[in-house]
Amino acid sequence: MLQNNMRACLLSFLLFCSSLFCAKAASVYIGALVNTESRVGREKKVAIEIAARHYNSSSSSLLLSVREFSSSADPLEIYTKARDLMNWGAEAIIGAGTWPEVAILARLGSTARIPVISLATTPTPSTPMPFLVRMSYPNSGEPRCLSDVVRSYNWRRVIVVYEDDNYGSISGVLPLLSDELRAGGSRIDYHIALPPWHTVSDDDAADTVRRKLKHVPPQLSKVFIVLRSSPELAVHLFKEAKLLGMMTKGHVWIVNDDITALLDSTDLSPSFISSYMQGVVGISAFVNTTTSFFRDFSSEFQQRFDQEYGTKGQQPGMHAVRAYDAVHALAHAAAGRAEDRSSVALLEGVLLGNISGLSGSISFTREGGLPEEGRGNSAFRVINVVGRSYRELGFWSERHGFFEEETEMGHGRPVVDVLRPVFWPGGTGKTPGGWGMLRIGVPNHTTFNQFVKVEYNDSSGKVKEVTGFCIDVFREILKHLSYDLNYEFIPFRGSYDDLVNRVPLQVIDAAVGDITILAKRAVDVSFTEPILSSGLAMMVPLRPNHTPWTLAKPFTADVWFLILATLTYTAGVLWYLERDSNPEFHGTWCVQLGAALWLIFSTIFFAHGRIHNYYTKTVMVVWLLVVFILTSSFTANLSSILVTEKLGAVPPGSRVGYDGDAFVLKYLKDVLGYKERNIEWIRSPEAYSEAFKSNKISAAYLETPYIRVFLSRYKDFTVSGETHRLGGFGFVFPKDSPLATDFSQVILQLAENGALNNLEKKWFSVTLSSSPTPDNKRKKESLSLDSFWALFLLTGCTSTIILLVFSAHSFLPTKARAAAVSFEPLRQSFKKVWTATAKLNEKRESLKSSEQQGSGMNSP
Repeated sequence: MLQNNMRACLLSFLLFCSSLFCAKAASVYIGALVNTESRVGREKKVAIEIAARHYNSSSSSLLLSVREFSSSADPLEIYTKARDLMNWGAEAIIGAGTWPEVAILARLGSTARIPVISLATTPTPSTPMPFLVRMSYPNSGEPRCLSDVVRSYNWRRVIVVYEDDNYGSISGVLPLLSDELRAGGSRIDYHIALPPWHTVSDDDAADTVRRKLKHVPPQLSKVFIVLRSSPELAVHLFKEAKLLGMMTKGHVWIVNDDITALLDSTDLSPSFISSYMQGVVGISAFVNTTTSFFRDFSSEFQQRFDQEYGTKGQQPGMHAVRAYDAVHALAHAAAGRAEDRSSVALLEGVLLGNISGLSGSISFTREGGLPEEGRGNSAFRVINVVGRSYRELGFWSERHGFFEEETEMGHGRPVVDVLRPVFWPGGTGKTPGGWGMLRIGVPNHTTFNQFVKVEYNDSSGKVKEVTGFCIDVFREILKHLSYDLNYEFIPFRGSYDDLVNRVPLQVIDAAVGDITILAKRAVDVSFTEPILSSGLAMMVPLRPNHTPWTLAKPFTADVWFLILATLTYTAGVLWYLERDSNPEFHGTWCVQLGAALWLIFSTIFFAHGRIHNYYTKTVMVVWLLVVFILTSSFTANLSSILVTEKLGAVPPGSRVGYDGDAFVLKYLKDVLGYKERNIEWIRSPEAYSEAFKSNKISAAYLETPYIRVFLSRYKDFTVSGETHRLGGFGFVFPKDSPLATDFSQVILQLAENGALNNLEKKWFSVTLSSSPTPDNKRKKESLSLDSFWALFLLTGCTSTIILLVFSAHSFLPTKARAAAVSFEPLRQSFKKVWTATAKLNEKRESLKSSEQQGSGMNSP
């Protein structure tokens, strides 16, 4: 009996020892190195502890040891704490700090052959680290998201603000951001590198940040991107920015996930947010909060965070999600180990594992990174600080860009160009231009100051006012832009070509004035749509016409001779036809000739001449038609000749004036063929008038807008010849600048709604259409016989035919009867028409008499 009891006790002892051994064998020792001074570090610590407890409740034990360190920890302290974890027996270490801190662990882990799980957003290591497992992709999603925000609002220059560290890790993110901005047509104007927070005392922090912000040149961009900052430094950054007026209208602040995550924490109080961060736009890593897995985790996370740190309602962010999934991956790998209990086997289990975590499906490559097919899955929320909190503007995914709703993400739908309306710094809903103080170059002196006029203060010599048509157009455009622009006018003393060249050299940001759009100039800059059309035209003085034979110029000598001959011939025919039946044609031959000529001339002046013969009436109808056509042609051609002669022709080899523009000089020489010795530079409108009066020049070549201004003051000049088309006047911006596109769109709108036309009427009272401008193709020569030969042939043939018929009829033996028989129908037709007309006139006269008698009887 005793022997049986001893056997039972021995069996129980062996089973107990076996269970202890199995429990020891099934346990996995995990160490974690966390900076609990930061909110992100505290999130990671709580998430790691929750994951360990979940694993212990459903499987064998997971032994967790957390080593905490401060933000001011040096590499030696981190190394020491990591060695403590290894001496404790850690089979894997979770690096929950920044990449420089994790890099120390990775090198130590490679030496000790212990896996290191990095929660930091790490760059691709330059040297192999076989025991490093990266829980995130190299940080390309965040720079791309920031760049897309900049691109969506057409900002082309930004200032980057970041907190440096002792390891220069920011250098891995800055090139990514710079490349993404450059791909979208933007660039970094300026870097504000703030020192690491732990190297600055509390007393010096505000002064350090203030000095950095004050060094930003005022003409640079007003778009600030905060790429990295600790919570403590972020507080000083926004306080000093507010005090320096950098949170006012026209400024833009975009912050990354590090600062956006603080909005849900106690690190930034609601009063601080409402006082110093109004209008800030931020991005934060997107976490799918709709799954039951996440909701359960979030509920437990908030309870534990409140218990440990006294913060209620703290929502877990992407950092907490990654920390939880890291423990999950290690626990899954440990559970899958067979007899091999080495750290190498644990690493193999992690790399070969495929689990479903809070962030989705998780797997790794053999090199310890996340697979390439998931690289484009980065997603962010875009928020806008309003009041004491923030509101969502939309979402962004690396594959598809911006979305307005969370449900649209991942479906490949078209992206939206701009997110929901934003409340910008300064309390405005109008998108800031983000261009800083634009330096707008304007011509210091122009030949015609109606376009640009710079006035200076007599005492100080500084610019007092800049006015003119171009300036009015510029200011009108600014009213219609969807964003605000701050600018200052900088007068430029030099040629227009030099003014344009200052834009690509970045001496000025744009040029405004009467700048002609030329192909040569457009190579290195972008022009707007023309604000005023232009062409090169010749201006000449009006000269009085004193030629005594001007009245004879409408017709050539041949035509005048033929008119005289036709007149004489027709007069002879009329005399022959009327000499028997018309008493006025009786008497001496002089009387008869005078009667015939008077009958001819009376038709010209529409006087009344009495005709007795029907043959004569037929001739007179045709002659009246000829007279009407000849008088109309004479009047029209005489008017044209008078205008043409008043303009005066420019003799070959005459001297011409121009306003000094190099392209006009080149056009006169290369296109119009003028010799340079015959081209005179005229510097002012008054000088043009004097040059014409002194016959120094015979004509002047000016662009049509300048001619309009000149003619409004000097009435004795006009445009002659054809107008050579040019590109018009436009504003100058850097090559491919979005401002040029925006300005062009507004210019077209102003042209369509009549605003540009109203500004033209304000500054230019004369239009070229009101000036006597002859058609250059119209010949100044008199009308020749080619224009009238058919007309003369008609009247000559008609008169001749009637003359022959009348003569034949006169010589017949039975003249009276033949006339009665042959011409009775014609005579009766004329008689009926005249009788009807006479009766109609008598009836009208009778009605008038009746009305007059009636009115006389009714009058008192």
